[in-house]
Amino acid sequence: MPPGRQTETPDPGPRISRDADRPRSERRRRSSRYRAAAPAPARRTPFTLSAENTRLAILASLFTAIAFFGGSARADVNWLMPLRPICLFAIAILIVLPLRERAHAMTAPLLLLAAHALIIALQLVPLPPDIWTSLPGHARFAEAAVVAGLEQPWRPVSLVPWLTWNSLFALLPALAVMAALWGISPRQRDKVILGFLGFLALSILLGIAQVAGALNGPPLHYRFFAQDSATGFFANRNHAAAVLATGFPVLRMWSLTAQQGRTGSRRRIFSLVAALVLLVMIVVTGSRTGMLVGFAAFAASLAMAPIDELGTKLNPRRAWMVRAGVVAVPLLVVLLLVLFGKAVALDRIVEDDLLAEQRVVYLPILLELMRDFLPFGSGFGTFDPIYRSFEPDWAITTKYLNHAHNDLLELLMTGGVLALAVLVAFIVWIASRLWKTRKDARSAETVSVRAGAVMAAALLGASLTDYPLRTPIAGAVLVFACWLMARPLYDMRSAASANSSRSGGRR
Repeated sequence: MPPGRQTETPDPGPRISRDADRPRSERRRRSSRYRAAAPAPARRTPFTLSAENTRLAILASLFTAIAFFGGSARADVNWLMPLRPICLFAIAILIVLPLRERAHAMTAPLLLLAAHALIIALQLVPLPPDIWTSLPGHARFAEAAVVAGLEQPWRPVSLVPWLTWNSLFALLPALAVMAALWGISPRQRDKVILGFLGFLALSILLGIAQVAGALNGPPLHYRFFAQDSATGFFANRNHAAAVLATGFPVLRMWSLTAQQGRTGSRRRIFSLVAALVLLVMIVVTGSRTGMLVGFAAFAASLAMAPIDELGTKLNPRRAWMVRAGVVAVPLLVVLLLVLFGKAVALDRIVEDDLLAEQRVVYLPILLELMRDFLPFGSGFGTFDPIYRSFEPDWAITTKYLNHAHNDLLELLMTGGVLALAVLVAFIVWIASRLWKTRKDARSAETVSVRAGAVMAAALLGASLTDYPLRTPIAGAVLVFACWLMARPLYDMRSAASANSSRSGGRR
């Protein structure tokens, strides 16, 4: 080609795909093969490892550990050594797990638990000698330094600091369960409720084995436990009966939230049968307080909502008979237990002299101790050594009081006025939740709040003659009750925000 001469590149024209000459049906099959070869999005199954499922698995594992290791309220139980590190490890994992939505409704229980922990921590702060010796009830113990010829040291409010430290660490199981429940989504709510009912069922099976003689005491041996009694996971039959009583409102809630139809009918029938079994086991435990609290919880559970849903498909006469049977059958079961000599709790009420009961005889001493240490208290967990230092000679017997068997008195004696203020705030919070849901008795929120309130009332009522909430199991159950009372707020807000976002997208 001569230099400087330009050539024109011929225009190839429009490009024609090779598929253009193919029939349309063949091209359609060919494109469908390409689409089939593309990777399909991963399907979400119930066993998919997500933050929600991980949180639910941690909650199940945590409650299992609390059930096996947390059945005693004593500070010297060896099983607390593995339980508390497990709770710390669970809290560490739960903190870093992402939350799909913020659970504002659990803020009140968390603040109350934090206030309780703060009061315990304040009792461990060393104070100057002038302030410490002026504290009510502390001057008597200041004589130890005078007798030893030492200057008064700086000391905390707690007269036995290591026991108060133990009381502070005893809040770990409740905090861990609260952290796990904080991020439970509404669609996993039924799984948590079924898990709690499963725990009660296993406790009943253990109680049957203990009464039958196949099992001597709780699954893990405690140094002190109620022998020949149906205690389940607990070392004390009063604590076992109090926790069993919390099953009535949960069963009632579970039956009320069931859908109409055959599945709902089966759930209601199962709930009635399970409630009868619970009632029998509470009477068999031999706990007088547990029996009274159990019957009260059973009656309150029936009053959570009208019972006219029973026998709705029957004629009025048969429906009335069904509803009357719900009340009459439990009384008949108790009567049969009495006739066959299995109503241990009722026998103890009839046969024992209640005025000679240790709790009644020592009540004047406990009231005097409470007055001596108000308003600051002697320190959480210090009842046992403080009581022994004040115990009169006539009260010294082969039995001893490791607790006041009245947690209200012991709370005032060891925690002072500030601890009472936290308790009052907790009761006020429960009352406010009940007041806000008073209008619609059949709504899911109202039923849930009332179930949690009955559970809390059962545990607090049992604490007037014993100390069930000092066990890690009962503490975890109380947190579960708070979740039932507080959680519906979170569900409603989530649903409202989701509905508003969908309506905004349609506009």
